[in-house]
Amino acid sequence: MSVLELFAGQIRKGLPEPRHEAGPMTVHRVAMRDGTELYTRAYLPAGPGPWPVVLIRNPYAGMLPMLEVTASVWNEYGYAAIVQDCRGTGRSGGEWTPFVNERMDGLDTIEWIVRQRWMDGNIGTYGHSYLSAVQLAMADRFPQEVKAMVLSGFSTERFRSHYMNGMFRQDVYTGWALENAGIEPLDPENLFARAVSIRPHLEMDERLFGKRLPWYRQWITNTSPLDEYWSAGFWAELREIPKYIQTPVLMAAGWFDHHLDGMLMDYRKLPEGTRAVSRLIVGPWVHTLSPAGDLEYPDGERNLLAEAVLWFDVHLRGAGESVPAGETMTYVVREGRWRRWPGGFEPDGRRILYLAGDGSVPHRIAGAPSPLEERIGYTYDPDNPVPTRGGAGLLRYLSGAPDAPKPASLRQEPPGYRDDVISFLSDPLDEDLRIAGSVEVRLFVCSEAPDTAFSVNLMEVTPDGEAYNIRDGITSLSYRNGVKLPVEYIPGSVVEVIIKLWPIAWTIRKGCRLRLDVSSSNFPAYHVHPNRSGCWALQADTRVARQTVHLGGRYPSRIEIPVADERS
Repeated sequence: MSVLELFAGQIRKGLPEPRHEAGPMTVHRVAMRDGTELYTRAYLPAGPGPWPVVLIRNPYAGMLPMLEVTASVWNEYGYAAIVQDCRGTGRSGGEWTPFVNERMDGLDTIEWIVRQRWMDGNIGTYGHSYLSAVQLAMADRFPQEVKAMVLSGFSTERFRSHYMNGMFRQDVYTGWALENAGIEPLDPENLFARAVSIRPHLEMDERLFGKRLPWYRQWITNTSPLDEYWSAGFWAELREIPKYIQTPVLMAAGWFDHHLDGMLMDYRKLPEGTRAVSRLIVGPWVHTLSPAGDLEYPDGERNLLAEAVLWFDVHLRGAGESVPAGETMTYVVREGRWRRWPGGFEPDGRRILYLAGDGSVPHRIAGAPSPLEERIGYTYDPDNPVPTRGGAGLLRYLSGAPDAPKPASLRQEPPGYRDDVISFLSDPLDEDLRIAGSVEVRLFVCSEAPDTAFSVNLMEVTPDGEAYNIRDGITSLSYRNGVKLPVEYIPGSVVEVIIKLWPIAWTIRKGCRLRLDVSSSNFPAYHVHPNRSGCWALQADTRVARQTVHLGGRYPSRIEIPVADERS
């Protein structure tokens, strides 16, 4: 069976019997307001029409065969499907610059659809990842004919998507830049490994492509959310768009998708009236909206195309069953069930656990703070970073590259596997611990360096000793505690760093343990901090630094866990 046949079978799984047959496909070169023509395919059901329309705008030429299958499925359920190559991609004219032309091009395309005789006055927008970005870019300016949206795997919070507390997501965005540069590398061999080893990293594009990638340079040098690149112009406008959306939205996100954090924020930004007629589904998925990793997720798969058909049937056709709205539906990891959260995903309380050191490996996670002050040190060498093992901030695995770290929840190394990783372990839990929201890890730390990073990895440890990552996070000292501009750090001083992990719904069962690893790197999920102050991408060399975590007494390093009760 071919990949395309397998894909066709998967997306039809769980769908009702088709209502129509696919009809003809016609090609149009649709002129934008500046005269640029975009290559546009119109797939119509068999019959006279007119039809409600599903608009799909796409920059990835390699996805066209799958989109053709998707279009045929939409035809089978009585929808015309428009598949358009974004500007400068596929067979469309113009120059490819990621994101910046999608607003006007999308609105111009909708105007063209409205004028077509085979359109019945109802339009829905559909697509995953960048195909959701093109929807959001224009969602506050939709004409009345656009009645519904289906979004997944994209967020308007672009700065937060690129950076966590001053640390750049290299696996996602350096990997994406290399794949979507629009020009061929001088030598494709080991491209990612060579790219992330170049210092200063700013020179990566010219050394590997012989040409500058201006948009990538903007990403890696604008490290503050207040930098003009993020706070003015397109990215600033995009971030505000969800606040003005009036169109019902079906959103789907994955607990292990690199856009999760921003998507949850986007959903909360919707106007109250829009959110009341919208819906958010969060499953145990990676960016492909499918499960991955070493855990089992019973009942964890959902056919999002089937969800979209029901959504559009109600909003575009005024037909079919009513669909749930005004709720967040989340999959609870390790319970194997879905839970409805009317109005949004919110915890019911909070539990605090404290870190303690007693000279053993691993150290302890305790239910009460220790009155004794202790310290645990390690040496961080940027040239020997801790390798990424699982998590949500990954994307390059989609390339199939053998050196790409795998995403989601994976079996972890045992405590003590590296000298530069400190492990803390709780006693077996005497009752289930239902995590529901963003865990906060608060550490009191110091470093010999003028700037550095601290990274954490929160895990569940089963009775047989196997550890599985739940959430990870990282911070530099210069961007600690959510500051928007870098703050000075005085080497040797003790400061508190608060690392807020991405939300999760995960139940740690009675008898299992909680483990937290602390280190100073998580590579390549995040760039390797050079232990020098200033923009990371401009640093030409690194230095080794001694790091210390302080515990107990004046320094109650701890884990604050949002918890849920047993309500379904």
